[in-house]
Amino acid sequence: MSNEHGNLIKSPKQLITVVFASFFVPLIVILLLMVYVNNGKRIDSGKSADEIIKPVGQLNIQDVNPPAESKTGG
Repeated sequence: MSNEHGNLIKSPKQLITVVFASFFVPLIVILLLMVYVNNGKRIDSGKSADEIIKPVGQLNIQDVNPPAESKTGG
């Protein structure tokens, strides 16, 4: 058999470097993305927690019929 497809990793030092890079490089990229995404989302210290998480819309339930006046006197 011919050895056309050789290994890219030829020494234990290269193996350790590749294992280290394959573990820590994705972690560093994820952390940098988290910092980038969270950079514009600073919470204003003057706002209370209720103002920050308040709902977009509010539901107001009202009776459409006014209270009936009594017919006996009133």
